[in-house]
Amino acid sequence: MKTSSIIKTSLVALVASSALLAGQLYAADTTDSTVKTEQVAPKGDRHHGHQGGMHKMLRKLDLTDAQKVQVKAIFDKYKANRPERPTKEQRAEHRAEMLALITTAGFDEAKATEIAEAKQQMHLQKMLTHMKMQNEIYQLLTPEQQQTFQDKFNSGKGHKSRR
Repeated sequence: MKTSSIIKTSLVALVASSALLAGQLYAADTTDSTVKTEQVAPKGDRHHGHQGGMHKMLRKLDLTDAQKVQVKAIFDKYKANRPERPTKEQRAEHRAEMLALITTAGFDEAKATEIAEAKQQMHLQKMLTHMKMQNEIYQLLTPEQQQTFQDKFNSGKGHKSRR
């Protein structure tokens, strides 16, 4: 009888201490999460994270109002020329094509190469376009801003990490 009373008392003490610790951990997590969310890209920037890094770097260059207008015009120009994202149906078709390629008994290397080269070509075009845009923006900067840009680019500051 005395043993079960000790076990019950210990169990109640354990549950109570767990509740107190959980409350403290929850409070610590909420303060930490506000810090973390500031470092995480907004949902809309997941596919265009590179622009988030470019925007961040430009903010550190103290652009004049005229430069800001010119940079916005460049961003808008490239945004207007950006190819449309594939539709949901096109993405589903691509996934089905990939699944068929992966799950067939005989691997069609020619088809796999064709898919990989198409993806690689798309990535190449996006990268070239982005570098052209960055070059146009860089040309708008003063020599001091260009030096700051180069310094930050070389040190990696202003560039958003992928993970």
